[in-house]
Amino acid sequence: MSRCHHGMVEGRGCAHLKLGHFGRLFPHLEPLFSHDSLLEALGKPGGIMDGDRTPDSNIPAGYTFFAQFVDHDVTLDTKTKLDSDQVQDPNKVPNFRSPSLDLDCVYGFGPEASAHLYEGSTEKVITGTAANPEDLARAKDGTALIGDPRNDENIFVNQMHNLFIKLHNKFIDSGYEFEEAQRESRYHYQYIVLHDFLKRVCDPVIYKFALERLYRREFPLCYEPDDHGGLFMPVEFSVAAYRFGHSMVRSQYRVRNTASGRIRRVELFDETLMAGGFTALPPEITLDWRLLLDIDGSRPDASKAVDARLATELNNLPFLEAGEPNPNRRSLAFRNLLRGRSLGLPSGQAVAEALADCGYPIEPEVLSLPARRFPGVGALSAKDKHALQHETPLFFYLLAEGGDNDHLGPTGSAILMEVFGGMLTFCKGTFLSDLSWSPDNDIVSSDHNLTLGDIARYVSS
Repeated sequence: MSRCHHGMVEGRGCAHLKLGHFGRLFPHLEPLFSHDSLLEALGKPGGIMDGDRTPDSNIPAGYTFFAQFVDHDVTLDTKTKLDSDQVQDPNKVPNFRSPSLDLDCVYGFGPEASAHLYEGSTEKVITGTAANPEDLARAKDGTALIGDPRNDENIFVNQMHNLFIKLHNKFIDSGYEFEEAQRESRYHYQYIVLHDFLKRVCDPVIYKFALERLYRREFPLCYEPDDHGGLFMPVEFSVAAYRFGHSMVRSQYRVRNTASGRIRRVELFDETLMAGGFTALPPEITLDWRLLLDIDGSRPDASKAVDARLATELNNLPFLEAGEPNPNRRSLAFRNLLRGRSLGLPSGQAVAEALADCGYPIEPEVLSLPARRFPGVGALSAKDKHALQHETPLFFYLLAEGGDNDHLGPTGSAILMEVFGGMLTFCKGTFLSDLSWSPDNDIVSSDHNLTLGDIARYVSS
């Protein structure tokens, strides 16, 4: 690759890029201000949302970290306050990620503007270190050389990021030019989001309803660009619905010893594994994708059910202990609820009704949440019980709506399909706009349904 002087060439891979802002999917709905007592009862350590003894789902555990990887590709909020004494306007909050499924966390601004991410003239994305070729590439101080540092916060999202680096590089090795390899990587990624990931995590009735309309170009139903033609990121999605993956997190996962091949179980924040993240991956540890994804009949760990409980480890985040003496604020569930209140999210019931008014097949009976079935509800005050039943915080509502389930309920599913459908409809460079494209036959498995496991198998072959 020839080097060009600054300002003389457009960075390839980011010509479509337009950072935006957050906003509201339903700006006409009233913000819900839940009392501290209810949010604490729900989200505190040992509260209603705390629990390891939840059933497994039928979703392989790797999709939990794929969800995290996708989140890092489309949203980055560094400006909102966790707990504000007044509702913050999301339209004034910048989104430091392009709201499109473009793998900008892998590509940065392309080989010219992000040259430190690439192998010179090969135009491959760099990966590996001298100590561990399976790790992400790192600077001398140990910092991962990637487009989004959040993808180094644990071994699993670290290796998910590496998976898509390897996919791009394999296309380069197959003879593709940079733009062709980038396009193929993006299209396969987008296809997996729509036809594999969302199919697994969404209510099947809502998924079928939305997918049919998406291919008929009659979708989305209420999500559209802002007045300036930019695609904003709805807070109903980013602060509530898309945090459903937190409920899928297990307390332990299986990894493989590189030398012996033996399997061991590790905690998500195991200090011996990655010292809490953001540090070099130990060479004695191998992440075997067959333990996380369904590949050629493998038996992977399962994600936890999509429900209103989070693994206890997430409700006492170890990396917050030193700087946060309040145990409630070390709870991810509580922090999510606080953030939703600060950004003025409406109630779950109001959002469900608004989506039904847009045309989604959401039955009226789901609008009333049977709060009595949750352990600990009996200890709530009468006021908080009534609030939980009729004006439920959106994050809790969307998790509780699905019950102990393999997927989200109808309201959460509709938000996911609406926003991802908008990304694929309104953004340039998606596989839906390229009628001649189909998944690579060398990647798709024998059942002809492209999955994330097929990508893992392909890059390892």
